[in-house]
Amino acid sequence: LQLCTGGTFCLLYLVTRDLAVPIVAHTLYDLYTFYGTHLEVSSQLEYADAQAILPQGTTTTIESKWRKERGDDFIESTKQCFYLMDTNRDGVLTRSELRVGMYSFGIRLSEVESEQIARGADIDESGAIDFDEFLEFVGPEGSTSKAIKGSLLGAEL
Repeated sequence: LQLCTGGTFCLLYLVTRDLAVPIVAHTLYDLYTFYGTHLEVSSQLEYADAQAILPQGTTTTIESKWRKERGDDFIESTKQCFYLMDTNRDGVLTRSELRVGMYSFGIRLSEVESEQIARGADIDESGAIDFDEFLEFVGPEGSTSKAIKGSLLGAEL
């Protein structure tokens, strides 16, 4: 993609012999890209917020357990974290979504580490992590970063 856009801007200069034309075109392209990214991120944030505040009538046994132990704020923040990482919005996290999500939260995982985390969190070994599994993974530590670190180190923090 970068080669194509760079080539287009080069071609614009060669055709017009005016450096301002590709600069303006590149600026417009950047604004368009920025706007598209903004819409995508805003949409993901809205999705995560909407999923985090679903009525309590849809709670599971695991969610009820952690709601009693840690409270409503913990469940809501954990849901928000989970659904921010669920970029394809299918209600489960793949290893890739988990790795990218952790990276966006400042936790850089290698391929091997992300595989280790996914195996630890995927209780039913389905290849994807649903919210209950994520909650069981994060719940004992109280935060995603502590759960990740504890899983990698093989110790409770």
